[in-house]
Amino acid sequence: PDTQKRAQAELDAVVGCSRIPTFDDFQHLPYIRAVVKEVLRWRPVGPIGLPHRSTQDDWYEGYFIPKGTVMIANLWALHHDSKIYGEGVDQFEPARFLNKDGGLGPMPEDTKEEGHFAYGFGRRICVGRHVANNSLFINIAICLWAFSLSLAEGSSTDVDGFVDEGV
Repeated sequence: PDTQKRAQAELDAVVGCSRIPTFDDFQHLPYIRAVVKEVLRWRPVGPIGLPHRSTQDDWYEGYFIPKGTVMIANLWALHHDSKIYGEGVDQFEPARFLNKDGGLGPMPEDTKEEGHFAYGFGRRICVGRHVANNSLFINIAICLWAFSLSLAEGSSTDVDGFVDEGV
């Protein structure tokens, strides 16, 4: 509820009530953009990412990885690493991506300015990530501009009730 209120306050200040948010508002809605990043960090669609195969023999932290080895990155563990994302990694907190001035801050290393690893990493990062980010941005912005979401009276939810913590 607090995240929703903060996002709606940003929308009210930038967009107002007379029109819906558009992509022209993108640069002026840093908190909504941070919400997109936090959604993908906090609960990635694929918590273990896609498998990759090594193209040559390699060594990593003392471990030998033969050519042809199938490797699976534990994105869940990367996204819940307090050394990367600070304290409270199990909490949904979009502000972790904002700087002291309220704009988007510098993103963690090796995330290609995404702020998370949900689209993979390295040269094989998802080519559709821009479409996905833009779709999430505009859908979240329009929904929060038009509605206030809440639980039905007398009901409750457990956001951790379905969590798969990766490998």
